[in-house]
Amino acid sequence: MSTKGTAERIIEAALQLVSEKGYTAATTKAIAELAGVNEVTIFRHFGNKRGILKAIIEQFSYFPILQEEINKNATWDLETDLLNFSLKHFNFLMSIKDFVMIGFKEAMQFPEINEEIANTPLHIKNELIHYLQEMHERGKVREIDFEAVALSLIAINFGHFISRARLGTIVSDMPTEILLKTSISIFSRGLTS
Repeated sequence: MSTKGTAERIIEAALQLVSEKGYTAATTKAIAELAGVNEVTIFRHFGNKRGILKAIIEQFSYFPILQEEINKNATWDLETDLLNFSLKHFNFLMSIKDFVMIGFKEAMQFPEINEEIANTPLHIKNELIHYLQEMHERGKVREIDFEAVALSLIAINFGHFISRARLGTIVSDMPTEILLKTSISIFSRGLTS
């Protein structure tokens, strides 16, 4: 870890400790030791353990990816865009599934985890609302509660992720792309009819 920047080493050490021993055991002292820094260095960079948690969640947020997709790659075809957003969201969540699952496991004990994690779906929801409002202005979706639509899309995508991350292919071995394509096709029809 010595060739990496100090903040990066601290985040990596925190992730490793949380993954192996849980949030409680990932004390600032243990993180500092694993990162090869003084505990004071952690406080200087992040303020406290919650500051490290916030940095980790920001690093593992899908929001910047969604924002870039909407700003650079949106086709303004509802089904195409929503499928693209959903596939990227699913693949992103699968790439950090261990971290997400640890968050679920520890969140009931530590409210600060839920408070920090909630920022990600909040930003995703708002970005989707803006996209849907633009689609409405372009005459491509009907007038509807766009917040409810955005939350429903997030729930569909997160449901597919949790099912696959937790159960693998026990329930279904259907390829994720086909599953998402079907869900998005049905979902999109409700917005355009």
